[in-house]
Amino acid sequence: MRIFMTGATGYIGSAVAAELRQRGHEVAALVRPDSETGALRDRGVVIVAGDLADLPSLGDTLAGYDAFIHTAQAHSDATVALDRGAIDAFTSHDAFVLYTSGVWVLGNTFDAVADESSPVNPLSLVAWRPAHEEAVLRSGKNAVLRPGCVYGGKQSLLADWFAAADRDEPIRIVGDGKNRWAMVHLEELAELYAMIVEQRVAGILHGIDDTRDSLELCAQTLSDSIEYTPADEVRPKFGPFVDALIVDQQISSEATREKVGWTPRRTFTNSVDAQWAEWRRAGRG
Repeated sequence: MRIFMTGATGYIGSAVAAELRQRGHEVAALVRPDSETGALRDRGVVIVAGDLADLPSLGDTLAGYDAFIHTAQAHSDATVALDRGAIDAFTSHDAFVLYTSGVWVLGNTFDAVADESSPVNPLSLVAWRPAHEEAVLRSGKNAVLRPGCVYGGKQSLLADWFAAADRDEPIRIVGDGKNRWAMVHLEELAELYAMIVEQRVAGILHGIDDTRDSLELCAQTLSDSIEYTPADEVRPKFGPFVDALIVDQQISSEATREKVGWTPRRTFTNSVDAQWAEWRRAGRG
């Protein structure tokens, strides 16, 4: 397949690009001119210079692709507009679109379990995202993937945990640590992206593994030293992102596994040794 990606230099996108190339697909990636592209070029990814704002003007370029994978996450005042512009640019073509959303659109579930058919209840940080999901799904032929909190490789949300444990410093958790995050390993998530595109599986899909432990128990697999910070103390600094740090979710991906044939094998707690090795190979964050 000929696949066009956004976000291919990012944490998730780079893993997806590598997986697609390993499976023999032709991959092109929209990359800002000032970004480091050596790793992508080494894998045979074709670089298209530009950013999300350029997508509406790339109609002729985009017309030749079988699928679009949108993993880019803009971080600016124009985030919502840029994301919607990407969706509109991709859905204007007769190609399969795989859009990256996230489990935060489901909000807190506490002891209930949310699945692919559950109504959305987004955290304020992503209150705009359900409308974008709907825009992608309107044709009935595209897919929305909601990954959990991704771990593995150089780490992302949990990079500070590994760095602190490596320095024999306390791991810092916002809140009491009793909350649960839906999670997924980076490599298994990349495999899921590829399988969805290859099979053109439409609808809402969840990229979630079987990690069910609290944040506190996950952190304890790295270190016995943990410090807890009340959410209200850091809210002035982090704003609505705090609600994502203290979210308590139980999310199912059973319907996705059945539709796609995806079987995640890792959990956060059963793969800690491998994660340490991955983190160190990546240069300790």
